[in-house]
Amino acid sequence: MSEHGRHGATLTGESDRDTTVIGLLADPDTPTEVAEKVAGQLSPLLSDYVDGEVVWDVRTMTHPVTASVQDPEQVLDAVADHAAEAGWDMGVYLTDLPIQHGSRPILADIDHDRNVAGLSLPGFGAVRQHEKVRNAVVRLVADLAGVADAGLDQEEHHPGRLGRALGRRLGRIRAVEGDEGRHTRRYVTSPGYGRVRLLLGMVRTNEPWKLVLGMRTALAAVVGTSAYLTINSTIWLLSTRLGAPKLALTMVVAVALMVVWIIGAHSLWERAQDAEEREEVWLFNVSTVLTLSIGVLVMTAAVYVLTLLGSLFFLEPSVFAQSLGRPPTWGDHLLLSWLATGLATVAGALGSGLDSEEAVRRAAYGYRERQRRDEVGEEQESGQGTGNDDGDRGDRSSSSS
Repeated sequence: MSEHGRHGATLTGESDRDTTVIGLLADPDTPTEVAEKVAGQLSPLLSDYVDGEVVWDVRTMTHPVTASVQDPEQVLDAVADHAAEAGWDMGVYLTDLPIQHGSRPILADIDHDRNVAGLSLPGFGAVRQHEKVRNAVVRLVADLAGVADAGLDQEEHHPGRLGRALGRRLGRIRAVEGDEGRHTRRYVTSPGYGRVRLLLGMVRTNEPWKLVLGMRTALAAVVGTSAYLTINSTIWLLSTRLGAPKLALTMVVAVALMVVWIIGAHSLWERAQDAEEREEVWLFNVSTVLTLSIGVLVMTAAVYVLTLLGSLFFLEPSVFAQSLGRPPTWGDHLLLSWLATGLATVAGALGSGLDSEEAVRRAAYGYRERQRRDEVGEEQESGQGTGNDDGDRGDRSSSSS
């Protein structure tokens, strides 16, 4: 667990002004990165759009609150406890755990009684996530401070400066009032558009582009096989005679095969235990397929560039021309690199089976999703919930991150 303070510039007479401490409590990995990025931008925004007479002291802390609890109401309870222990005036929690209210993805929960709020990053989608989260935090703080309703649901109802300056296209959002004295307001998106954005946000928080370095054995297999095929005269001839449709199909099949192989070899496909879980499990499975597909495509693109450079450097035009029966062109090198990369990706699929399951999950998922999958796996093995042990394991994982 770590805490960092971020202070605005010292102004004349600042000591005479009240100080409000805002704590951003974040899960490890992506939420922490988002919190640290937006924290430095919040103080001036809060002064401009909430209260210029207050010194806004924004701090960040990394702690996996959702390691031991997943119910949104329990999450707010945990955030309130951390805020009280840290001496914050307001606490805002950032998690990459997708949370839903029935069939509607949750963007934010607010508890006015304890001055805390929670944000689910996947609900903000994959585009301009940092900016949307920053603006949402400002509006939530304004709501908690009693300056203005957060107004995430209907911007036209907040025509003031806060609404005009911070109103971003967050989608079809509406507020759901709390019940039984629990959260006092909850912002949810539509079941259709909101779930699409939630899915894209889940893929975004998984950071699929990091897969290329996380699966080192598979990457080594792809690069090594591609290098070997580049100097094979049979591949030289095939690449110039297969035609664009077959070459394109070769790459598509190779990428699909590698994705399927990774999922199957490392048990990444989840199965619903009952009808109630079916929709949620479908969401996680689709995010897995998209995450791995993007990751494999990034890996393939990187290997293609390396293969092309190797082809241009090592293949002497005279030797290449003897097999082609004509002087080679740039197009020949491009086609050769394409076919070699596509075939090598199949070898990469086999190589991915040599990577450990932990390495693959670390490469494909964010911290919270890895932990959730560990919990699901243990529950399926034991046939019962994991209880507090998972929370303890999550704290230990956090301290080692």
